[in-house]
Amino acid sequence: MADGGPSPELDEHLLECPICLERLRQPKSLPCLHSFCQEYLRTYITKELSGKMASATSFPCPVCRRMTQTVNQTEAKDKWAEQFPTNAVVQDLIQLKERSSEPLYCKPCQTRDNLTNLAKFWCKSMNANFCESCKVQFHDIIHNDCDILDITRYDSRGTKQSRSVPKCDQHHKKLIWYCENHKRLGCNICMIKDHRRCGEVTTAMEYLQKLKAGSQLEEMEMALKKGTQAMTSLVKDFDEQIQTMVQNQEIALQSIKDLRQSVEEQLNKLQKDVTDKLITLFKEEKGNIEASLRQCERLINSMVNTMKLSVTAAEGNDAIEAIVLYQRGQAEVESCKVLVKEISKSFTSVIINHHIVPRLETLGDEAMGKIVIERQRRCFPDDLNYLSVPLSERNVTKIGKFNVKTPSDKNDCLIWGVVYLPYEHILLSDYNNKKLKLFTDKGQDLDELSIRGCPSDLCLVNNNTMAVAVTSPSGVRVVKVEDSKLSLLSEINMPNCKDCYGITYTDGRFIVGTGGGDVYIVTQNGATELLYKYNNVCYFLTQDPVKGDTLVSVNNYNTGNVAVSRLSADKRHTDVMKVGVVRSAIGIDVDREGNIYVCGYSSHNVVQMSGDGAHVRELLTSMDGTEYPRAIAVHGDTFVVTSLGSAEQRNSICIFQLC
Repeated sequence: MADGGPSPELDEHLLECPICLERLRQPKSLPCLHSFCQEYLRTYITKELSGKMASATSFPCPVCRRMTQTVNQTEAKDKWAEQFPTNAVVQDLIQLKERSSEPLYCKPCQTRDNLTNLAKFWCKSMNANFCESCKVQFHDIIHNDCDILDITRYDSRGTKQSRSVPKCDQHHKKLIWYCENHKRLGCNICMIKDHRRCGEVTTAMEYLQKLKAGSQLEEMEMALKKGTQAMTSLVKDFDEQIQTMVQNQEIALQSIKDLRQSVEEQLNKLQKDVTDKLITLFKEEKGNIEASLRQCERLINSMVNTMKLSVTAAEGNDAIEAIVLYQRGQAEVESCKVLVKEISKSFTSVIINHHIVPRLETLGDEAMGKIVIERQRRCFPDDLNYLSVPLSERNVTKIGKFNVKTPSDKNDCLIWGVVYLPYEHILLSDYNNKKLKLFTDKGQDLDELSIRGCPSDLCLVNNNTMAVAVTSPSGVRVVKVEDSKLSLLSEINMPNCKDCYGITYTDGRFIVGTGGGDVYIVTQNGATELLYKYNNVCYFLTQDPVKGDTLVSVNNYNTGNVAVSRLSADKRHTDVMKVGVVRSAIGIDVDREGNIYVCGYSSHNVVQMSGDGAHVRELLTSMDGTEYPRAIAVHGDTFVVTSLGSAEQRNSICIFQLC
């Protein structure tokens, strides 16, 4: 360990409250040794336990989350903070910091007209400063039991005194060795007793030089920097979400007030009920986001501090401190990854709306409207992509299955097309019953719409507009989804009467696959242009968001024929996959990373492959019960599959997640 007092950065970190980020005031120390301002700890405890059972006797530490028991459980929760011991060491350090703003002189020397003899010690009991000589001659004779501190370590002029080298906890000997096998620091006795058979034992200084010579310290610093950037992006995103929610709340409250004025005093109670519900839901959702925001901020502060101290320790060849900080940095990077993964499971936009009952005739429970919470999946900030596991490396888990046959259906379903909408709704095309059906991803039946013709493949035009390819008569139907209701916007007929099966949308135009293998560009007014001709039916199309190309599944069975093709706007095509693992390619979609998903109708499987087709893996096979998979739709890390196997499979859909 290098000589010298603790670094200024470390001093400031020790004297800083992790909650308010200011100099500690009335520092209270928890059993985990983290210290906080008494007032901010009191506020934290009351907020943390707000709404929980009155019998709660513990709370998590704001930094390490270790559960902490209160001393006297009978007192009110706003008194718990006072029960914890005051951190006297921190209080003394703060007082010394404040005193060190000016030079400190020996008090006995000043009484003898030696006004400039600097003090070296401070007696807390006497509140007086002493030089080394006066301490022995005057202070120690009378006050030998006083708590006297060496203040030269905190001299504002930067003078330093050597501090003791860290000792082994077991043997109280100097720590000079490092075992790479066990990743432990140790003394001579430790190495002889516990590590003599280890193959990689070096001195702490040698290991520090090894870290500095290699790239580990730089990689850790870069990882901490990226983690800090990631957490900063999340904090910014959560701040924006709160602002949007605040605006939503104000708009909703104003809407409630306007409607209230139209029905006068009869609606006083109803207005209060719906307003209370809005505010309660807003506080709950806002509180959830703020909790995640606070977690990110605390991790940011810890990583920034580790990064600064690590650099200082490495530059000063402080081996022990550098190694400890290196290991702490690795742990914080892992914590960052775990936090991002946890947040990503429910990373949604929260929209609070006030829905008014149309054509109000009676003053029922919903006369003042109702408050509706809508959630939309959001893309993670780009800074966080490196922290998540690629979709191509995740395992598949079945998370849902529900029946899609409705009471008005005359036939068993043939679910040809499927789209997973951004707001957790699923739109299906039922070829046999000539309908479009709208469900929640939990299986709630929302609405259905009869279509002229037999609907096949579906595509997304925007968040509220869908298009479906139809046969008999052939063409395209454009449909709107609003307030969980389906409505027909327009019909586009094919002038050549070729049956339309596959469909996708790009640059204001539809790309349509036909029964003869022809792929056409179709405009909103019905004009068509041949884009490319394949050797078999193109039942499904999709758009690659990464490369901007159209991906085409070609329903070939024979080995060597094209199964998946990439088609560009200038009519160039590239074969991505040949018939082999997949036979009779049918349903197709692509995820945000450019991975392609294909249903093998005859091979009874669903595969995931890289955008160039170089890497292919089976996600679902007949061993999983997959029979004649038809359509697939990908939404983030989730995908929906429809099948045409048994009657039970035809009348239901399954939802899977890549975990």
